[in-house]
Amino acid sequence: MSRYLSGAFDPVRGEHTEHALRVDGELPPELDGLFTQIGPAPAGRPRRALDGTYPWFMQDGLVCGVRLRHGRALWFRNRWVRSRRAARSLGEKPAPGPRHFLVDTVNTNVVAHHGVLLALIESGCLPAQLSETLDTVGYTDLGGQLPRGFAAHPRVDPATGELHALAYSPLRSWAEYLVLSAEGRVTRSDRVELGGRPLMHDIALTPRFLVFLDLPVRFAPLRGVTGAFPYRWSDRHQSRIGVLPRDGGPVRWIAIEPCFVYHLVGAEETADGGLTVRALRYDRLFDDRAADPFARPATLSEWHAAAGADHATTRTLHDRPHEMPRSDPRRTGRPHRYYYAVAQDPAEPDRSGLLRFDLRRGEAETLELPAGVVSGEVVFVPRTAGGAETDGWLVHFQTDLAAGTSALVVRDAAGLDEAPCAVVPLPVRVPMGAHSSWIRSDEWQAMP
Repeated sequence: MSRYLSGAFDPVRGEHTEHALRVDGELPPELDGLFTQIGPAPAGRPRRALDGTYPWFMQDGLVCGVRLRHGRALWFRNRWVRSRRAARSLGEKPAPGPRHFLVDTVNTNVVAHHGVLLALIESGCLPAQLSETLDTVGYTDLGGQLPRGFAAHPRVDPATGELHALAYSPLRSWAEYLVLSAEGRVTRSDRVELGGRPLMHDIALTPRFLVFLDLPVRFAPLRGVTGAFPYRWSDRHQSRIGVLPRDGGPVRWIAIEPCFVYHLVGAEETADGGLTVRALRYDRLFDDRAADPFARPATLSEWHAAAGADHATTRTLHDRPHEMPRSDPRRTGRPHRYYYAVAQDPAEPDRSGLLRFDLRRGEAETLELPAGVVSGEVVFVPRTAGGAETDGWLVHFQTDLAAGTSALVVRDAAGLDEAPCAVVPLPVRVPMGAHSSWIRSDEWQAMP
């Protein structure tokens, strides 16, 4: 049986709602919003569970959320996004609205933009709009503004309020650079030629550029026909960084050594006109163990390209395996000193830790969680609109594997090794998912 059907990934059964949750400790009263996690979890009986090729990335999208306000945990809910397959498993009608793609599973990220809560997926499908109680309102093309699909990992520039995305599909050898204004209007839709069909999950912003990676994990249609994850490592492809001017112009390509990356830590324009890009780098992935998306460890690497150079040098900054890097959202697109991540080695799936990396010093501080306790993605929530990158809270779900229970945990970001400010036991376990999000109440006007 696949390891993605047991332990931290063990699927849950049924949807649950619980009000007035118990709080151990004190929730900061400044935390007024919704903490969510979305991830792949089968709504019905898992397919391909016994042959070693269970495609975790392709499962139904399950959203779990806790509403915090006035120092209280008002409610917990978990809801499946009502795709055609999930709705059929639940005995319901699928959500209304356009899809623009054959597969309408949405399971990777949740964002709020211009007062609308959106569940996201890459590879072609449109977003699903969620209600204030995490129910699926319907699939949306944002009032006819999206002629094709969207992206799973957009970035908001806090200086402008714009949402930047690079949308791609296995059906096309090009992507679209999309910009949504703070008012929710698509103000830019530029075609970016790729010359192939890569898996591209994340992007980074600088004041002048959008940065992305074109890597050797490519679309493999014959695998998709069999129901397996339809991407595979290809030794024939040159790994490269794409640098796209935000004010218009062609993409610039910078060659790098072969690798794969899910998540970028960030990108910076250097004083001499060069570019530095940092990411959590895998040497190889989706080759001999193609069904396992985390078969090998990811470590922090840095690429630097001089002004005008068509290749970059590579160096490893730290060898502790970790994933899901999150930095201060107020500094997206600008240089930052710290980021936070989950420290975990694929060889030790029952051990987990929280990591804060200091990019200025090149040092990592790690809080090791007890054996058998694992963490989901950790989100940094600033205390105020200004302030330092450690002036805020770390919010995450964590699960005790032996007890089969989960909790929402809030920590002071300045004291990583200190006891949590608050722990909120949850009524049901939250399976390991994809991305977590903190959505302030003022970002989502419909929030009760």
